[in-house]
Amino acid sequence: MRSYKRKLGARAYRNYSPETLDKAVKLVLTKKMTLRAASERFNIHRNTLWNKTKEIKRSTTSNSETVKPKRQHGGQPIFTKEEEDTFVAHSIAMASYGFPMTLLDLRCVVKSYLDRTGRKVPVFGNGNFPGREWAMSFMKRHKYVLSERVAKNITYARAATDTEVIYSYFEHLEKELEGLPPEKIWNYDETNVQDDPGSKKVLVRRGAKYPERIQNCSKACTSIMVCGNAAGQLAPLYVNYKAENMWSTWTENGPEGARYNRTKSGWFDHQVFEDWFINLMLPILKQQDGQKVLIGDNLSSHINLEVIRLCEKYGIKFIALPPNATHLLQPLDVAIFRVLKLIWREILSDWKQSTSGSWCTSVPKDELPGLLKKMMDKLQENIIKNLQSGFRKTGIFPLNKMEVLQRLLKAVLEESLQSLSGVVGEIFIEEL
Repeated sequence: MRSYKRKLGARAYRNYSPETLDKAVKLVLTKKMTLRAASERFNIHRNTLWNKTKEIKRSTTSNSETVKPKRQHGGQPIFTKEEEDTFVAHSIAMASYGFPMTLLDLRCVVKSYLDRTGRKVPVFGNGNFPGREWAMSFMKRHKYVLSERVAKNITYARAATDTEVIYSYFEHLEKELEGLPPEKIWNYDETNVQDDPGSKKVLVRRGAKYPERIQNCSKACTSIMVCGNAAGQLAPLYVNYKAENMWSTWTENGPEGARYNRTKSGWFDHQVFEDWFINLMLPILKQQDGQKVLIGDNLSSHINLEVIRLCEKYGIKFIALPPNATHLLQPLDVAIFRVLKLIWREILSDWKQSTSGSWCTSVPKDELPGLLKKMMDKLQENIIKNLQSGFRKTGIFPLNKMEVLQRLLKAVLEESLQSLSGVVGEIFIEEL
């Protein structure tokens, strides 16, 4: 049960205020009233008065003796007050960064904290994962600081046409980017490289309905994290395999400076994000003096206590992109990922036609780093121009919200005037 309700007829429990207790104890200590008389007058059990007076006498008569603090009633807390205050501060910081957490996110943060400190909490079970009851009790203990509110969901259509969201985002962006040079404005995003090179046009007999090409492929994919700044600099690649274990051969002959990890699902969780931030991005950001900015999606599960602490220490700020608007506001989505996917499909197709790749159902993990190196080498040829173009088209650097609003207006017009077909419709859209 989340809240205990006292049964009718049960013993009365602490039906007095702390001030009343202090007054009764003071009268007993000054011998103005006996223990029994104070108990009857103030309706406090005599054992409670006796324990309290004994505790005060012991603390006043012996300065050298350390008095053990009295345990609070009921179940004892799992975390100290300082630890719980840290969780509260983390939740508030996440909301201020634009990454508000749910109760499930809070429980994941606590599990990460316990795993990091090497603690095992028996009541949390073998997985060391707090239950919903603990989260509800935590919120009750901090109800004057934290509150759980219902977030408003924004549909894709509204996110694509709501200019108020864009204006609010750029107002925040203008304050955070004031005076920052382009090399200190970074954008990160995760994507994946698939094992399918895609379909191509081929020559077949006229009238053939289902042309096919013999080539092994699968639905497997590998997650990668890409990060670049407005000056055109690209950070080393981060690769996350879908596997339970990691082998050294999966990290050989890959892109320069790349880092590798693995998860059971193949997705980026808070542990993988922390590893990417601490071991790959933080050394780059520490070399830059002053404030730095990281712009990315609003997945609160990516950021944990350690990441927040390091950001505050080294002057790094996160800026969350509005939901469902990455096609307009994410520089990597606008200018990099399409080129990256085209290059990858070309490299993958060539490898599948080679002797070593023609018989493989999917790309072996020890072959993948070499293919990724070819992809990144090809991408680096025009990376400065492409990255600068992505930051410019998303209005981040130089700061210009009209770059986004013009594209937004065009999308709205094309949707509202889709009934106009042919040349007349195209001219009407261009004129508007």
